Amino acid sequence: MAARALPATEPPVKERRGLTAPGRSLAAMRHRDFRVLLLSTMALQIGSWVQTIGQGWLVKEDLHGSATDLATVALLRGASLVLLSPFGGYLAGRFERRKQLVGYTVGSACIATLLAVLVATGRIEIWMVYGTALVAGALDALAGPIRSLLVFDTVEPRDLTNAVALNNLAGNSMRVIGPAIGGALIGAVGTQGTFQMQAACLVVAAILTWKLAPSHPELSGREGVFSSMVSGMAYVWRDRRMLVIVAMAILPSVLVYPYVTFLPVFAKDVLHSGATGYGYLAAAVGLGSLLGGAVVASTSGSARMGQRMLWTCLLYCVSVAGFSFMGNLLLAVGALAVAGIFHSIYSALNGAMMQIKADPEYRSRVVSLQTMTWGLTPFAGLLMGAMIDHWGAPHVVFGWMAVAAAATLLIIVTSREMRRV
Repeated sequence: MAARALPATEPPVKERRGLTAPGRSLAAMRHRDFRVLLLSTMALQIGSWVQTIGQGWLVKEDLHGSATDLATVALLRGASLVLLSPFGGYLAGRFERRKQLVGYTVGSACIATLLAVLVATGRIEIWMVYGTALVAGALDALAGPIRSLLVFDTVEPRDLTNAVALNNLAGNSMRVIGPAIGGALIGAVGTQGTFQMQAACLVVAAILTWKLAPSHPELSGREGVFSSMVSGMAYVWRDRRMLVIVAMAILPSVLVYPYVTFLPVFAKDVLHSGATGYGYLAAAVGLGSLLGGAVVASTSGSARMGQRMLWTCLLYCVSVAGFSFMGNLLLAVGALAVAGIFHSIYSALNGAMMQIKADPEYRSRVVSLQTMTWGLTPFAGLLMGAMIDHWGAPHVVFGWMAVAAAATLLIIVTSREMRRV
């Protein structure tokens, strides 16, 4: 009797080579869903930056608003992020993420369309801008944790740092392109053109998001939203490593990021360069962020993520502090470009560690804390602005950066958890 033939074994899968190989600069791009998500994020970001230019112009020029009106719009969005992001994290962990994100994106497109119609018909009033800013901020608060978690869902854990870096790189690219498009649209068709553009970009983002594979929520049982939020915060508090990671997300949001709001003050009162100088300063931050994103993408396989996050945050603070007293436009632009590099590296590492190091059960709630920190910046900006009115931008910004650098250095010295990551 002839022996039964053994089933042929499949040849071993060869490790992918080239730029998309694990540990290389485009490793995350070998995942189909991540490529789709990246395109969706780019569409969202370009619409967001076009809208930022249009909304600022609408409030300041079309409606003859004041600086207080601009600050109020930012505060309303920030308040929504602070108050509702924990709910966004809960919903992201409880229900299928893709469908939620599509719904929130379509809702944002409806708001942009409404603003475009109101502006085009001449019926827009400042209170309407306040109202739409509040609703738009609420939708951002619910969508933010989901979009961050989808980066994790669409790649393997070893590619997450690279995915976060590429995601940030795409966003920073739109930060450079979006304002230019927004300015061109205002000049060509009026302010309503920026909101029309945003609505179109959001529709594209929603269509692309729908093409993603369904996600699998990690929360189970009957735990309510408030008990879920409390247990998530308790987890961060008792896990010293996660506590440091979350603290390092909060620290720059409160002490460093507000300086960007006052770049026009530096351009006009310190560098005496007007609108042109302001454009150069804003572009320098974006271009530096592009370079930093490229650095993270190309070194995403490196170890010691915690140490690199802390040291690049410290160098970010030092770079902005150096910028604050520069009286030459060219040197100021160079300092901000360097700051942008360190900020991009720090933020990519912080975002990646927040997901990689969190227990799967708590990942959605931890990420919601990251979204919440984004809403703290306008509140800190109010205090920084009041201090600038009394003591001037260079001294105030330098002082805030010194405090941020000292706090970061203290964490570097005392946190053994980060030295081991």
